[in-house]
Amino acid sequence: MRHRRTRSVAALGAAVLLGALVAPASVHQASAADETAAPVDLVDDQATPETRSLFAYLQGVRGENVLFGQQHATDYGESFDTRDGVSSDVKAATGDYPAVFGFDTLIIEGRERPGVAEATREQNALTLAHSIREAHDLGAISTLSAHVENFATGGDFYDTSGDALRAALPGGPKNAELTAYLDLIALAADNAVDADGTPIPVVFRPWHENAGSWFWWGAAFGSPGEYAELYRYTVEYLRDVKGVHNLLYAFSPGGGFGGDQDLYLRTYPGDDFIDVLGYDTYDASASPAFLTGLVDDLGMIADLADQKGKISAFTEFGITNGVQPDGANANPHWYTDVLDAIKADPEASRSAYMLTWANFGGDTTPYTPASGEMLPDFQAFHDDPFTSFAADVEGESGIETTAVAEAPTVHLASPASGARVAASPATVRASVRGLDADQVTVTVDGTDISLELKSPADGSLWWTGELALPAELLDNSTRALTVHVLSDGQEVATQASTIIAGPRPVLAHGVVDDFDGYGDDAALRSEFVQYGANTISLETQSVGDGTGALRLDYSFATQSYTGIGKQVTDDWSDLGALELWLDPDASNNKLVLQIAAGGIAFEAYPSLAGDDPTQLSIPFTDWRPAPWDTANADKRLTPEMLAKVTQFNVYVNAVEGAAASGSLVIDSIRAVPGAPLYSDVPNDHPDAAAIRWLHDEVIDLGDAGRFHPSRSLKDADATAVFAAYDASVEGPLSSRRLAITEALWRVAGSPAPTVAHTFKDVPVASRAAVSWAAEEGIVDGASGVKFGVNGRVDRAEIARWLLRADVYRTAHEGTVISDFETGAQGWAIASWETNGGTVSAADGALVVDPDEGGNWVSWTGGLDLSGRTRLLLDVSSTTGFDTKAALQLGPDWTWCETALAGWTGTPGIAAIDLTTLSPQCQALLGQVRGINVYLNEGHHVLEAISAQ
Repeated sequence: MRHRRTRSVAALGAAVLLGALVAPASVHQASAADETAAPVDLVDDQATPETRSLFAYLQGVRGENVLFGQQHATDYGESFDTRDGVSSDVKAATGDYPAVFGFDTLIIEGRERPGVAEATREQNALTLAHSIREAHDLGAISTLSAHVENFATGGDFYDTSGDALRAALPGGPKNAELTAYLDLIALAADNAVDADGTPIPVVFRPWHENAGSWFWWGAAFGSPGEYAELYRYTVEYLRDVKGVHNLLYAFSPGGGFGGDQDLYLRTYPGDDFIDVLGYDTYDASASPAFLTGLVDDLGMIADLADQKGKISAFTEFGITNGVQPDGANANPHWYTDVLDAIKADPEASRSAYMLTWANFGGDTTPYTPASGEMLPDFQAFHDDPFTSFAADVEGESGIETTAVAEAPTVHLASPASGARVAASPATVRASVRGLDADQVTVTVDGTDISLELKSPADGSLWWTGELALPAELLDNSTRALTVHVLSDGQEVATQASTIIAGPRPVLAHGVVDDFDGYGDDAALRSEFVQYGANTISLETQSVGDGTGALRLDYSFATQSYTGIGKQVTDDWSDLGALELWLDPDASNNKLVLQIAAGGIAFEAYPSLAGDDPTQLSIPFTDWRPAPWDTANADKRLTPEMLAKVTQFNVYVNAVEGAAASGSLVIDSIRAVPGAPLYSDVPNDHPDAAAIRWLHDEVIDLGDAGRFHPSRSLKDADATAVFAAYDASVEGPLSSRRLAITEALWRVAGSPAPTVAHTFKDVPVASRAAVSWAAEEGIVDGASGVKFGVNGRVDRAEIARWLLRADVYRTAHEGTVISDFETGAQGWAIASWETNGGTVSAADGALVVDPDEGGNWVSWTGGLDLSGRTRLLLDVSSTTGFDTKAALQLGPDWTWCETALAGWTGTPGIAAIDLTTLSPQCQALLGQVRGINVYLNEGHHVLEAISAQ
């Protein structure tokens, strides 16, 4: 039995009161009359007593204990299959439940347990509320994260397309959809009540990890001011419109800040909107460096929390990719090593709780062990007196507190600070709260422009008006705006903001940036996201061409890499190289140029050894996937990939022994036509792409740098081409048209044509091959009457025809995903399902028995289904189903769902049409991460699952 250090409610209240007595001026101090009721200053001054008490409780445990939490603690697990609300991996491993239970709004969407895909979102919101009640009854505190769908595209939270952040902001085209989503969160919060009907407090953590760019609300997709307004709108709508008063609001921008407060606070919505300062990070190295960075950041955040009167928390942590099988874990003592590092630091140890991620079960790896070599260490983590689990949580709702009146707030909801106003007029929305305002105006600094706003209509949050800017101000430079609030004719508050006035510079095809159209540094920074700590500015002295360039100043005092990035939406399939002008810094650090194309990050590494300006030209054939992306190590920056360019990034990585700081200048970043592969095949040659494909994928038929595209193909070359393409198929007997056509037909699988062509000169034995080639457009016919069987084939034609045949073969060649000869091969009831159902393997087949309401059956792995149009289920027995597929695609596991396939009631092939996926999803079929197939309640036997 381990020794527990638990604290009484009175002691916690006293700790909060003591904290108030020594708190900075921004925190209200307690008077002698308030000695038994600690003042609590929250985002919501109408918060329920229990919510205020939870804040006081969490503030009180800081430095004394750390509460351990887990996402979906009783929803998923390694030690149980079916959710019953009480089974838990942590409970099975330690005898205790986590002190903090994490839930997510994906429950509302029906994408995570205990939500159900077939239920309405309102039903799922009530299910979420019930889960919070279950956690409360088990003695745990609840947190709620929000992996919110992309309202602009209909994709999931990983879908970063569609300018979704700006679309969701006040005044944006998808703000109504966000508002409806917040209505569902309010429904869940309002119905999360205990046995007495009292609302249960919840730590709400929306819009997390925004310092990265893997979610649509991330750093690359909006200015810090735009992100802040997204968060502020969320708070003001839930608190002021919906009247939700049982939430504490948490800000957790991610991790890896190097102890830099300014970097951590770059997108901070403000003290009036945040109760909890959070930190999310995962350990990919199991190295001392991780622990050093972790302690530095947690300590920095704890100091900030003390300064601001907030709670600091380790809101998300774990081992990257989870606990591995025995023998594959880099550090079997990882949990206690992390805990010891935190405990040893007086600031980092002031984190109220630390929450790890979910054990989703199935083929996924867990974040807490249920068995194996990591289990003893996790149990030692549990037994340490510094950690608290659910049994140790006492009195979190019983601390006597008083509410501190909310301070007045003024901010521009739109245009957000740092946002671009491309045209005039622009709608202005100002939020004014806590002031008896009778007039609100907005002025443009340095001008005589003054706009008086209309007071909010019933139910509205904002004062509004239309700001007209003259054309001369729309010059792509920064303009300062000031909101003035008057009461009885007296100015009682002002709030400054900035906009970028004018449309974005128009750039030619292929140009990432020429840096000549920016009016000032702020306009430049509005277009580039900064990764880590660095400074970017317009450079006007050292430039490649034109009038401006970008200067990047960096330091590795608190970080090991830094960089910048810009969104790019362009089709570069007709271009062959990236050019840029570089003025290096002789630092010997590692420069990384990165292009995101086709969902994959490709990189090149120019040298920073010298300091002479240089013009770089890097052919796309020389770019390779980022070294951390081992799953795509064999991919290349092909025209197909280049057709979907989405991002350009520049990073500088620290190199041991190199300079600790530096400054480099970049200009004229553009994709350009590459040098021709062969001197006699210019880039605009009609067969240039086919000839390059032949060279890259099959064989080099060049001769001293020339291809001779119009020269007749020799018999020996014809034999060599087909042998290099597929030596298992009989090649052509000659280089004549008929022989080549028959060989193309054979490599395509000898398909039967649907239309018989009767060329007069084609032998009967060859008609199927020629008919197929003519029907599919593989070979160009000589005339309408004759095929030209003995005609010569030139070298460009063999490249063109073989490429066409390869496209056909790829599209029609079935890919067997699972044949079930060795068992279920990873197929199982989907991890989010809660209604039972079973999957098993027998006699080389998959047996699926979905429960009432049907089940999703899931498989996780890596698969390239490029060009595939159908997912095929080979059914040998069934009681009937109407199936569809939900695929997880691309590097971000984007959720993509097909249409229903139609009722199948008899054995045979059931085909799911992949062309019913959105165009964005079809473009990601080259990276299939997971397949989920829906089957109705009943009994089904599948012999195989394939794609065609």
